[in-house]
Amino acid sequence: PDGMVTSAGPDGPRAPGRIGNALTLSGNGDYVSLPSGIVSGLNGDFTVSAWVNPAKNSTWSRLFDFGVGTNKYMFLTVSDGTAVRFAITTNGPAAEQQITGTGLLPLNSWSLVTVTVSGTTGTLYINGKAVGTNTGMTIHPSDLGVTTQDWIGRSEYGGDPYLDATVDDFNIDSRALSPAEVATLASGQAGAGDVADYT
Repeated sequence: PDGMVTSAGPDGPRAPGRIGNALTLSGNGDYVSLPSGIVSGLNGDFTVSAWVNPAKNSTWSRLFDFGVGTNKYMFLTVSDGTAVRFAITTNGPAAEQQITGTGLLPLNSWSLVTVTVSGTTGTLYINGKAVGTNTGMTIHPSDLGVTTQDWIGRSEYGGDPYLDATVDDFNIDSRALSPAEVATLASGQAGAGDVADYT
């Protein structure tokens, strides 16, 4: 994540990662701020992928959250109370289109979390294995407009906890990676996102 900004400073604290160096977020106000509009050009298929090593799976803490507040956003939480969940909406929480996994990430261990949307089919992968699907994903990131709050580790909702985890190799692709490509990432190959590639 060189070049990204956290509240801990322009580069943030580093730790050994799954692939190289990783960024440590303490859960106490640390987060990463990404450029405004980073997903605004994604009007079709896309992928977001990152390695995460959680110290806690605090309910509603975000691996990432891109949006303009609590009405238009897309996020991935490490816990909705029972499982990992991706959601996107242009009209608040009641209108979310969601992909929910089958459980929580193991603590103090690296997991690759990947979301792909191909056509209207969204898939959530953990360590290269599909753990959730939704065939009714019709909202595109471009529908959010120019997002101004694009964060790793922080929620659009002010009361939600910050992420307490180490994050490595965060990528955004303007296409849906295939299951085989996601499995290759899970084997430890670095991503090469054409929208974002934070090593």
